[in-house]
Amino acid sequence: MAPARRPSTVFFIHRGPLQPYAQAAVLQARAADSESSIVLLGDQARETVSPEILGEITYELLDNYSSRSDAFSKIFRFEGNNGFDYELLNFQRWFCVRSYCEAHSVAGPLLILDSDAYLYLAVSEVAPLLSTSMTVVDKVGPQFTFFLTLQALTDFTNFLTDSFSTDKGFEQLAKFVRESDDAGVPHVSDMAAFGVYAREHKLEDLGDSTRKDVVFCENIGSPQGLVMSPMGKKVTKRQGRRYFTTLEGRVLRAGGVHLQGGNKDLWPYFVDHNVRAALRRSSPRDFSRARRTARQKAFRIGLLKASTRAKNLLTRRLNKKS
Repeated sequence: MAPARRPSTVFFIHRGPLQPYAQAAVLQARAADSESSIVLLGDQARETVSPEILGEITYELLDNYSSRSDAFSKIFRFEGNNGFDYELLNFQRWFCVRSYCEAHSVAGPLLILDSDAYLYLAVSEVAPLLSTSMTVVDKVGPQFTFFLTLQALTDFTNFLTDSFSTDKGFEQLAKFVRESDDAGVPHVSDMAAFGVYAREHKLEDLGDSTRKDVVFCENIGSPQGLVMSPMGKKVTKRQGRRYFTTLEGRVLRAGGVHLQGGNKDLWPYFVDHNVRAALRRSSPRDFSRARRTARQKAFRIGLLKASTRAKNLLTRRLNKKS
């Protein structure tokens, strides 16, 4: 007899009003995974959260699970240009999830998503593929992070505490930033911590395009060894399932996409029809505005790409004549 599968939980951590892109991320997670519990930890009053969202998830206030994250804030060392609170929350969220799991006896598997990350596969489909108890995306990415056990999350938060409470630990993060020479890791951030921890523990990389089963997107605008389209990574849909294509032409299941920065505006193009329909019902005006913004952005992207192609073509013709 096969062992019983443990219930899984998907987490979102979000501060500020739940904008349409974040609502879409939550509803897309539910569309992709009907089995897992979904927990949203936020700082807004419950009555401000859409009934469409509350009907699908468990909503809790971050402050109810902040004892460990508050302790971390006392040792946090700030670097970067994104704002103190933003950078701090990127680290605190792992402690908040740990506290929630301990309070509610949640053992794992766990999946923690950024609020602009759109899930396409259920935890139960991905977890059996994993060889390590924690994962990373494209070496340093925390956008879709699996923890097969609560102990794996505990170990990671302990690493964060050690990294910021000692000069030796913090220098390890700073050294990683210097050695990476990567515009995506410009300072000590959660991505630097992920990079160090992934390297030390040989974590499975779900953003590696050489994988044979499934790939998760670190940033829709980053190739990651995959074919690109005008709006970022090319995503094809067949029989309700989404796929990426490698540069060698291999087709891989798409685990999810991350719409970083201004690409958040494109979310209507990357979610299921029923997600769009739910948001249209709950807030027609906000949905109409979001759809219009997405179309305008897609149009500008198309014009820019066409202009670049025309410029490159003209340059090649002039070079041939000369």
